[in-house]
Amino acid sequence: FNFPHGIEPHTQRSYHQLTPKEEEETTHPVGKVLKGVVDPVTCFEACNGDPVCSCWTFNTADQSCVIYPYVLLNGYQEGCYAGVKGSWHTNNQCTTVNRVATSTSAGGNLSLCAFSSDTTAKFSFGLNNDVGSLWKEFASSGSFGNPKNGYFVNGAAAGTVELGPGETKEVTIVLGWYFPNRDFLGLQEGNFYEHLFKNSVEAAETLGSARVEAMTDIAKLHQPFYESTMPEYLQDILINSLSHVRSAFWLRDGRWRQWESFDCVDIDSVHNDGQRDIPYLMHFTNGVVSKVKAWAKSQLPNGMIQEALRPGCFPGIPLTPKMVDAPGGRAMGDVTSVFITYLLELYTWSSDNSTRDLIKEELWPIAKQAAQWQMDVSIDNLPTCLVCTYDILDLDQYKFSTFNSVFHLLAMKAAELLAYTVGDNEFAATCHDAFVKGQVALDQYLWNETAQYYNAYTSEYCGQVSVGHTKSRKWFVEGQMEKVSTELNTPGAIMSDSFYAQVLAYSLGLGTLVQNETRLRLHVKAELIYNDSPWGLLALTKRDTIPGNPYENSVWMMANPDWAVLALNLQEDPVLALSVAQKALDYWRSVVNDQWNVAGLIGGFHTSDEGGSGLPYITSHYGFYMTAWHIVFALSGQTANMTEGSLTFAPKVPPPFMLPVMLPGVWGYLGAQEFAPKHPEAGYVQYTLGLNFGSLTLKQLNISGCADPIDEPLTLKADHMVTWECDL
Repeated sequence: FNFPHGIEPHTQRSYHQLTPKEEEETTHPVGKVLKGVVDPVTCFEACNGDPVCSCWTFNTADQSCVIYPYVLLNGYQEGCYAGVKGSWHTNNQCTTVNRVATSTSAGGNLSLCAFSSDTTAKFSFGLNNDVGSLWKEFASSGSFGNPKNGYFVNGAAAGTVELGPGETKEVTIVLGWYFPNRDFLGLQEGNFYEHLFKNSVEAAETLGSARVEAMTDIAKLHQPFYESTMPEYLQDILINSLSHVRSAFWLRDGRWRQWESFDCVDIDSVHNDGQRDIPYLMHFTNGVVSKVKAWAKSQLPNGMIQEALRPGCFPGIPLTPKMVDAPGGRAMGDVTSVFITYLLELYTWSSDNSTRDLIKEELWPIAKQAAQWQMDVSIDNLPTCLVCTYDILDLDQYKFSTFNSVFHLLAMKAAELLAYTVGDNEFAATCHDAFVKGQVALDQYLWNETAQYYNAYTSEYCGQVSVGHTKSRKWFVEGQMEKVSTELNTPGAIMSDSFYAQVLAYSLGLGTLVQNETRLRLHVKAELIYNDSPWGLLALTKRDTIPGNPYENSVWMMANPDWAVLALNLQEDPVLALSVAQKALDYWRSVVNDQWNVAGLIGGFHTSDEGGSGLPYITSHYGFYMTAWHIVFALSGQTANMTEGSLTFAPKVPPPFMLPVMLPGVWGYLGAQEFAPKHPEAGYVQYTLGLNFGSLTLKQLNISGCADPIDEPLTLKADHMVTWECDL
């Protein structure tokens, strides 16, 4: 590997960011300019030979080499190369490069370490400034010469083993790293793993010595998906979506935080976290609790939960205070409501009593004020003029939107249930009353009887649009949009993901949020009729003519999987539901072919000016598509209330099937198999519930009305399963 990167092309090191001690010593790190340097390797070597050099930049235009006494931040610069000083050390098992500047984020070390249980295995390590020379040396003998130490750009590890006919042997090379001094705007926040390891060699050796156990655990993680009866595209996209965790960071003091994406540096925006909540709740429950507690602290005096723990995405946001948790953001319809929903998910799904106690004793007063804020901003019983995660559609310019209105209904239902758990029956009744009034208002203001769907928004304007989205606003200023009808029942705009909050409600077992389920069913069908495209459901139609506004004429990656969840819960054809999810998800998997960088938006029809039709369009490494995890719950019909020890299923597919089972800290599978008739007039089904990780204590286990005959609480542990039979 080129550590990382010993020489970085098209990069310069010039951004000033010093430690407090360095700030006292100098106001600006003055670099030493060396003229007549012919190439970046020579500049690299000049830095290595200078006792005070820490980093360097080479400019091809004037062949100048600038070396600096401190490590500076790197930035893009055409025609430049840059790097940070680092020296290599090699022993029989590892080669390690140590970076200077131990007090900054650049300081640390990185190692390649080799392992094998076979006695014939031999390992060698090579160091060279020219990667081509390393390849030639390896090609000639399959190994490298005598280990060397010192300053080099590239390092490599090779393993050889004697292999006889029909034999299988393993050789493992582990990459370990140790950069404990994570900074944020110059503030040393640190990485938590400094409490776990002393250096990169120890990290690599820990994993290397436990490699068999680690691979076994990875296989156990995959098994409920890769051996399930779910479509292959869904198995694959869900497992690979776990790569999303790489945008998270675990700070020295134990706080777990995550970027909104790599091109939007908001930290833990509540609405975006909610879209990817399922895998994080199940795998990193303590991390979610860490964020929920921080969101609670962000609450404003009026009860509103702030959008993000640290905004950073829009122009003009100040860089002060220099701290990770500095909450702020916009007034939104899917932030305070999602916070309340998160608490209900944690409370009902977790078996951890300390988590439930935290919610009841510390977080419920926050949730109560949050629910009151939801009611306070609901003029005529629906939230008014709020932004939402579909921000560049500028729905906040309208008095009501269906998207925010359904989230309000979800918040009221969740707050009602939480109120009952703490014995606040009076407030539970208040929330229930707001929920019922909101249902009526949703149909009154947004149901379109003529078109037979819910309008995306009402025709009454708020006289505002969200900050930072001037391009979307431009379409209105220039009059390029069709006028919105002032008649309620004239066919208006239809938004594909209007009922995302209903997806969350179904997964929580809350049932249908609207008064009339038939209307929801009609709306879901209308989304497919009016908004479908070759790549997925377009975000919004009938407000503008295609191609029109490119933000509307694009596929936001939540809509298709959310449509599938709604259809499955409405008892629509499972084949159709999964095919709609497949259109967007498998397009990204099989055509775009980049599962570790799923964009938020795909370009729609004729959007070649800013991203071609069907191509990645806006925001990279995004979590929109991770609402697809709710499809698992929709297929199995899983409903859990661990406060009562209850786990029930209502599968949407007939036996035989095998489907994943997920709860916080629990990972397993549910299987069903039909057998020959037990009696002449009927066959029977054998159900199996097995766990790969975690444990469950159940008082009620039920599948489609077929209950496991539990005489006393059933405790199920990892690598165990329970089976029972029911007549067809």
